[in-house]
Amino acid sequence: MKLYADQRPRRTRQIAADIFFVAWMGFWIWQGIGTFQSTMDLTTPTDRTRVAATSLAENMGEAADSLGAIPLIGETAASPFLRAQESAQELADAGERTEHSLRVLAWKLGLSLALGPTALYGAFHLPLRLRFVRRATDAEAWVRSRHDIDLLALRALSHRPLHELATVSTDPAGAWRNGDPAVIRALALMELEHCGVTPRSDA
Repeated sequence: MKLYADQRPRRTRQIAADIFFVAWMGFWIWQGIGTFQSTMDLTTPTDRTRVAATSLAENMGEAADSLGAIPLIGETAASPFLRAQESAQELADAGERTEHSLRVLAWKLGLSLALGPTALYGAFHLPLRLRFVRRATDAEAWVRSRHDIDLLALRALSHRPLHELATVSTDPAGAWRNGDPAVIRALALMELEHCGVTPRSDA
């Protein structure tokens, strides 16, 4: 697999682009983790409130049970404690719901920051890099196999713009059909250079 071009300027640009992509990805992952942790910190007060309210509800319930056992006045005496227990339990439930909502928000914000910008830039960067790797790997394998260069010349005719082909011959297609070795070689070299492969001296 050929990851980078043989030509130094192009290879330098490719390496710089890959380093930037990794740095970009690392930066936004770091931002996502920081946002997640900051949002999760907001659950600390609600968690304390939930724990305190739950404990209060349990204590009020125990007090109501104790007072309820008193003959004649037990039900009346326990009634305020039962209402307090219900209120405390409602507060505990509200704290639990708030804590759950904050946790969900923390995950959503963290993942959005970590993955959103990375996916956006990756959708632009990765297809270009993968296309180059595939094209360069195929071209290098073709050169190493010492196949006839006619196919490379044909690929140049098919893919390269007219102003580049005109630098090879006034009629590159006709020269290729007529088997002109100089034009065929020039076209093949052009295609190899476009693929990021430095041709062999005996290609």
